[in-house]
Amino acid sequence: MPALSAIDLAMFMLETRERPFNIGPLVLLRPPAGFKGSFADKLHARLLKRPPGPPFNYRLVLSLTHAPSVEPMANPDIRGHVHRLTLQDASMAQLLEKVCELHEAQLDRSGLLWHFYVIDGLADGSVALYGKVHHGIIDGRTFVKAVTQWMSEDPKDKEVRAMWDGVARSAKGAGQRAGMVQRLVAAGSQAVGLVRSAAGVYGLLAEQGLRSAGLGKGLPLPFLNVPGAFDGKLSARRSYAYCTLPLAELKAVGKAHGATVNDMLLTVLDIAMQRYLAKQKKVAREPLVADMPVALAEGAKGGNQIAVLQFPLGQAAASVSDRLSAIRAETGHLKDALGKRDSDTVMLYTTLVHALPLLVERVAENAAPRLSNLLISNPFGFAGEAYLMGAKVELALPISVVAAGHKLNVTAVTLGPRLQIGFLAMPAAVPHIDQLARLTERAFDEVKAALLPAAKAVLPKVATRKAPAKARGPVAAKRKAGAARAH
Repeated sequence: MPALSAIDLAMFMLETRERPFNIGPLVLLRPPAGFKGSFADKLHARLLKRPPGPPFNYRLVLSLTHAPSVEPMANPDIRGHVHRLTLQDASMAQLLEKVCELHEAQLDRSGLLWHFYVIDGLADGSVALYGKVHHGIIDGRTFVKAVTQWMSEDPKDKEVRAMWDGVARSAKGAGQRAGMVQRLVAAGSQAVGLVRSAAGVYGLLAEQGLRSAGLGKGLPLPFLNVPGAFDGKLSARRSYAYCTLPLAELKAVGKAHGATVNDMLLTVLDIAMQRYLAKQKKVAREPLVADMPVALAEGAKGGNQIAVLQFPLGQAAASVSDRLSAIRAETGHLKDALGKRDSDTVMLYTTLVHALPLLVERVAENAAPRLSNLLISNPFGFAGEAYLMGAKVELALPISVVAAGHKLNVTAVTLGPRLQIGFLAMPAAVPHIDQLARLTERAFDEVKAALLPAAKAVLPKVATRKAPAKARGPVAAKRKAGAARAH
């Protein structure tokens, strides 16, 4: 059976109604001009003919004789997993509200661990595709791969592929049923590996202790000095908003300052969050703390080949350049910490640190320790334009997990020249999530104004984005930064 890493297993065992581990894309398609008949109906019918491949053909196996695992299902029937929905002249905000409602529900574990929806009835004539998959069988990086191979770069390509077609799994990450002797040997090896990983976790915590005491340059200890920002009542409800940024400009400005796209994204988001908190009169005294997934080397065990580590962002009143410098230093510490340790160690650390607030939260919500203020993920995406059955992909938005220890998730995915940023939160934690999306656009303009002069000196052909209109009506604002609040 395919192996489950400690992180995979925790996502199954620690899931609650308020903390479902669902991830998935929301794709907006523009049907080809002159298409005859119902594009949504024809697409749905053709999708039903696509059999699921790994990991989309997996089911969870619970046994009294061995650890929980997943195994492929033989000839699964997907008709109960691929749905058609028709809305009534729905706006983008109404679509997002409906998707939040679908995203909130936990997946049934008795069969395939995903559902998919083809949605029409949108006011602008587009067709939406929304899928959700249990995070325990796939990580963000692999999911992006699944979504990108689902689409085509050719608008004339009429072949229909599906989200669930499958993604090749590395030989090291997959295993077959073994005999008794092989299982005993494997169990012994795993026990030795667990001891080694536990020792590595102690070493990482010791290094973090030195940093927190001001005696080292590693990552700080978890749960310390996390401001009380973006907190609110625990809920199964979700709210969602999005915005887009010009990727070429983000790259160019970053390159001129020796910063990665991820460094630039963190800087823009940090400024936007500080502006949001100021409007709410909740400015944090300490830097906000981000929880960030980092992809591990190929061959790490399980569906989720990631570590998730915490680090502080910039001071509330820091200048743009100082904030970027602080964030670059912290992401450098994170890379150094990962470089010193094997995948099993950081995955065990990730599991233990994230399990603690969830276990406490189950007993006493208000006593759960705060691990971070939000999770920020950037698994990349489409290099160019994308199409499905001849329809252009206008948006491919990520909808992720609000895990224990925080109540806000920000995930970015590229689509051609745009960086699409999705904001998912518990409504009480971010009551004006659409405002946070708009402030992110303005924060990018602020970053560009502060850093572009130096970028122009190095890269004189940096493209500039057309400035937004001074006054925008409610319809234009919704088109620029979509938002929905769960009811």
